[in-house]
Amino acid sequence: MFKTAAAIVFVALALPCVQGQAPRSAEDYLKSGITHFQSGDTSAALTDLNAALELNPNFVDAFLMRAAIRSKLKDSDGVLADYSKAIELAPAAKGIEAVFTNRGMVRLQRGDINGALADLERAVSINPQVAEIYNGRAIVRLQKGDLAGALADYERVIELKPSMPSAFLGRGYFRYQKQDFIGALADLNKAIELKPDYADAYVDRGLVSGLSGDIDAAVIDMKKGAALNARSISDERRGNFSSPFLELNQFITRNPGAARAYLVRGVFRILQQKEAEAEQDFRQSAELDASIKSEIEKVNRALRKPD
Repeated sequence: MFKTAAAIVFVALALPCVQGQAPRSAEDYLKSGITHFQSGDTSAALTDLNAALELNPNFVDAFLMRAAIRSKLKDSDGVLADYSKAIELAPAAKGIEAVFTNRGMVRLQRGDINGALADLERAVSINPQVAEIYNGRAIVRLQKGDLAGALADYERVIELKPSMPSAFLGRGYFRYQKQDFIGALADLNKAIELKPDYADAYVDRGLVSGLSGDIDAAVIDMKKGAALNARSISDERRGNFSSPFLELNQFITRNPGAARAYLVRGVFRILQQKEAEAEQDFRQSAELDASIKSEIEKVNRALRKPD
């Protein structure tokens, strides 16, 4: 999850392209670099941006564009350096909050949670009306264990931009962790309405349905999520973001006597093709609540036989 979507959003540069002439000025190299980048030639784009910065070492737009190119090349050191230089050169420029936000998300990806939070806090202070900043800060706050702060940020995102599906996914997580399954389902339904191919939202909705007692709906949604994106059912960590499986583990940690939670985790395990672990979860579920045995049989029929 988290989920959101807090993916890095680079500052967009809408500059005209120079056609039919060799780049000469720093501005020309920038325009040519953008053209190469848009066509997918990151190597040529990087060469042009380096040339632009050789001609003008204080060219803020060139640093921002090079950060975007370096991100495509997975050069996080370079991205961080370029954002930092842009902030150094133009700390009060219009739109600089986006640069602080982007740098904060890069820092988060690199494990610098305190640095990331500082950048997101600065971005909020510059422009408190940008939903994406709060969405990013929610993820950072989750990493620091500030659950109340993260929930407040998701609420603010929904207030500012109710068309952002990741915010509803994030708030849905908080609601079901508090066993507010009705509220969680409402949020997850909204996330799917806004983004019909949102794999994590289907899986989350499935596990909430399972926790609520509708195992048939749980299986359908979790299979749908897995079909859309196999990572949605994975038990592997995703860097800064949690996954539906790890969220369910958090629920079990907080509610170790919740029989249905083990039942739902058994569904995950079958979808992950981890049969022994699935059987262990089903046994645990039945030991806690013998009436669940019939639902375990439903799961086995639905998932262990061809459609």
